[in-house]
Parts: sequence; C-alpha cells; structure tokens
Amino acid sequence: MKLCKSIQWLQLKALALVFGVSCLLLLCFLASNSYTFENIDDWDKIQDDNFTVVDETWLCFSSAKILHRAENLRKGVLKESICRLRVPKSIYYEIDGDIRVNGNSSSIFWVNSQGKESLKVKPFPRNCDPLVMKDIKEYSVKSFPLQNESVPQCTSNHSYPAVLFAYGGCTVNFYHDFTDLLIPLFLTAHRYHGEVQILITNMNPSWVERFGMVLKNLTRYEIIDIDKVGHSNIHCYKSMTIGLYAHGEFAIDPLMPPLGYTFAKFTDFLRRSFSLERHMLRKHEKSPPRKPKLLLITRRWTRKLINFNETATMASDLGFEVVVMDAGDQPVHKFAQTVNSCDVLVAVHGAALTNMIFLPQDAVLLQIIPWGRMEGLSWCDYGFPAMHANLKYLEYQASLEESTLLDKYPRDHRYIQDPFSVHMQGWFVLNKVYMSEQDVVLDLQRFRGTLVEALEHVKKYR
Repeated sequence: MKLCKSIQWLQLKALALVFGVSCLLLLCFLASNSYTFENIDDWDKIQDDNFTVVDETWLCFSSAKILHRAENLRKGVLKESICRLRVPKSIYYEIDGDIRVNGNSSSIFWVNSQGKESLKVKPFPRNCDPLVMKDIKEYSVKSFPLQNESVPQCTSNHSYPAVLFAYGGCTVNFYHDFTDLLIPLFLTAHRYHGEVQILITNMNPSWVERFGMVLKNLTRYEIIDIDKVGHSNIHCYKSMTIGLYAHGEFAIDPLMPPLGYTFAKFTDFLRRSFSLERHMLRKHEKSPPRKPKLLLITRRWTRKLINFNETATMASDLGFEVVVMDAGDQPVHKFAQTVNSCDVLVAVHGAALTNMIFLPQDAVLLQIIPWGRMEGLSWCDYGFPAMHANLKYLEYQASLEESTLLDKYPRDHRYIQDPFSVHMQGWFVLNKVYMSEQDVVLDLQRFRGTLVEALEHVKKYR
C-alpha cells in the first residue's frame, strides 16, 4: 500500500536487527525529531558565492526570526532574501522580494539587487524517496538584477504570499494524502491565517475537490493550477514558499519550523474544517445516557478482518453501540462525521486507520497488528500519531494462529519461521507477504480483554 516508505523502512529494519523491536520504536520516534539546517557555507553546493543571501540568520530559522518575518510580512516591510531549509522529508525555499511566477515554463523569476544565478527545486516533500521524486515536475528559480529587460512583466499582482507545491507521489492513498500533502500544507500555510494563495503544479482537480473543505480553511483565495495559467500570465508576489514543510511520517514536531505546531493542533484544525461536532469526549450530565459507540472498519481487500460480524456481536454484548463500515463507502466529509460521532475506532493496521484524525480527543484508537513482526511499523504509522493527537491508543497483536498466512504457507516456510529475513528483503517483499497476502481471524476470547479496556476508558466520560 505505502510504496513510498521503501527507503525509510529498510533503514528501520537494519537497526532492528541490532537493537530489537524496543529500540526500533525509540529510533522511529527520534527520527521524527531530527533535522538539519543549512548554513551559509553550504550554498556553494547549489551555486557559487554570487547568489544573493541578504540575511545569514534566516538560514537558522530561530523561533524569534520566524515570528519577526511573519510580523514584517503583515506590515509589508520584508527585504529581499532567499533561504533554504532541509528537514527529514523535504528541502524547501523561502523567498522574499520581487517574485514572478510563470507556470507555463515552470519558472520563478526573482528580481533583486545582485542576482545572477539560478537553482532548481522539485516542490514535493519526499526527497528521501528518489522513486517518487523522479516524476515530480522541477521548477527553476532564476535570479535577475534590477532593471533587467528580459524579466517578464507582471499580469497579476498579489499583496499576499504564495505557497507552491506539487501533487503526486503516492497521494492516491488516503494515508499519503495526509502525510505527504495535507499535513505539510497545514504546516506551511496555516500561519498566514488565510492570507495566502496556493499554487499547485501537476494538479489533480478531483483531489482538490475531495479535500476542498480543508483547502478553503487554509486560503481565502483561488487555488491556482499553475501549469495552466498560460505563457503570458505572470503572477507576482512579495513572498513565496516553494515546497512544503514536512517533519516525518504522519507526524508534527513542535520544535521544527514553523515551530509550536502539534499533531493535536492539526486534528483540531480538521475538526473545524469539516464542521465536526465533537472535539473531545465529555461528560454530559444533562443528556440521557447512551451506549459508547464503536466503529469497526472493514475492507474488501487486503488485511481484511474475516470474522468482523462475530467481533461486532461480541462488542455489542459488552455494551457498545456498534457501527460496521467500509471507509470507501462515503465521501471524506461524510465518513469524517461518522468517525467523529464514535468513541472507539477499531481496524486492522493500514485498513483506513488514518481516519483516527477525525476522532474527538480522548477517544480510543484500537489497532489490530497483523502477524509478522509488524510492531515497529504499526507504532510509527499510527501509535505515536494517536498519542500525539491526544487519543487513548490500544493495540492488539494478532498471533500466528489468527493469521490466514497459515492457509497459504506451511509452518516450516521461511515466511512463517523467520519474519526478519522477509523484512530484510525490502519493502516490496514485506508488503507482498505481510500486508497484501494476510487477513486476520480474531481469537474473540483473546481480543475481548482489549475491548473491555477500551470500554472502561470511555466509560469515564459518560
């Protein structure tokens, strides 16, 4: 499902051989908090010393500097500058000054007092994965001195800043819609409080329509398909971000630019964008008591929960109001409302668990982890994000006896005997064996205890 994880997962597996699963989890957490800032000496890797960098301290992106820039942007007193920032998933640029965009030629013209050189950038936050980046359109940033007659003239002047990024990669997948685009776009654009224009290259209109409620909460202005503006149309801005801030897989680090943002703040933003009623579980003393509501997400293909009917019956017998649904049966905003109405979400790893972002705070995410040493990946993808979203995270690790792999391979097969050897063959083999070929048949008696734990938690808010 998540082809884009191939390189990162290979690194995690190598570490796991040395330190084991517990260290794997620690390293996953630490990786999401590590980043590198460029200093002035690094610029010769891109161009020579003639490239204009007005303010060296911009390259440090201190907390005070970012706040100072935002205030100057509101006052319209920014001076010309360009800076480059590298974080684990992306390299992006912040430019201030006279900026002119010609999407037809994939060019950005920066008119400044000294400019002579140029650079190229692919505005998609997945620099760690060359397989993805090879298909991303490259933009040229061309620096021109003042009064250069070859610079195209503005046809549309904008007083607000712009953010340019590319649609692409694995964003046909709901998880990657968020980890590769919506979370990075939130980090990049939210600080402008709607006073920003979004420019998309390689734009997919259906994606824009699908997440229109989110995008409209980030910008008050038209979203521009920059590839189709026409050769003679030049959009001009005083400030621009090329690329997106991206901290890690389905993660936000408050210590990384733009500083102070958290995953809980992002999920709160989503609840407001979709006009969801419940922001957290609360005791309603005046309301009539109702049963805790549990959503059991099913699938029609890989990692299916085979005995979901029996599982739903057991949950109902325990005292839950049970809803069984396939996430693909409704538009995003409709399914978001369903999720938000629930107190507990239960699903197999990767089976629409991304929808946990619509749960109210203090609700329960219960992840069923398939067999095959999938603990580390499961924690990184959903465990840590759930806790950072202020959810109660529970997990249930399926045993070999609960896996349908036994229906396909004998017990002495290496897929059964040595899962680590499968992990070491890379993401494609791992995905094929433990993600695509495996379904789960829950041991209901064993699973019951985890459901009881979820029930006891939500009862505290009733």
